[in-house]
Amino acid sequence: MLKRVIPVLALVALCWIVFLLDHSIFSHRLIQYGIRPRHLSGLPGILWCPFLHGSFQHIAANTIPLLIFGSILCLRSRSEFLGVTAAGIVLSGGLVWLLGRNAYHIGASALIFCFFGYLGSLAIFERKVGNLLLSILCIVAYGGMLRGIVPTSGAISWEGHLLGLLSGVALAWFIAHVRKADTETKLPIVDAKR
Repeated sequence: MLKRVIPVLALVALCWIVFLLDHSIFSHRLIQYGIRPRHLSGLPGILWCPFLHGSFQHIAANTIPLLIFGSILCLRSRSEFLGVTAAGIVLSGGLVWLLGRNAYHIGASALIFCFFGYLGSLAIFERKVGNLLLSILCIVAYGGMLRGIVPTSGAISWEGHLLGLLSGVALAWFIAHVRKADTETKLPIVDAKR
């Protein structure tokens, strides 16, 4: 089982390595590589954002939900984890770049909300008992994090949270439709001429 969650462990380890380097060697200068909305210089931040954290409290608060949701995705399928992670980073980061307020947006929160949105909405798009139980479990256990999509503090990227959540729901819809189309193309062909 530990072998199956190696991708999420590597992701979390990378977040911590970047955090430790930024706070020990780079004197917090890596923060400028976060997403800066509607500035060309902020475009690379779409990819860097999830790995940059402003404080120990910030990265500590993101570590547990990232491990939990990422592990659930890894246990479902490594390819599903990798696909949702890559698409979630680009989609949520791109939306923050387009729609976020003018500030540096950093942290893995948008990706965490993407994972939550994806896992929480699976049952809507793929009507299976396992998905229903998983969606209910995620919503009951972590539904309180939805407060993060409401603007409460200027220091919190509620836009990242909201757009991450919407990205996760969109990815669940898209992946469910791809799987359905893939299943339909594998149906047997019946010759009606007989």
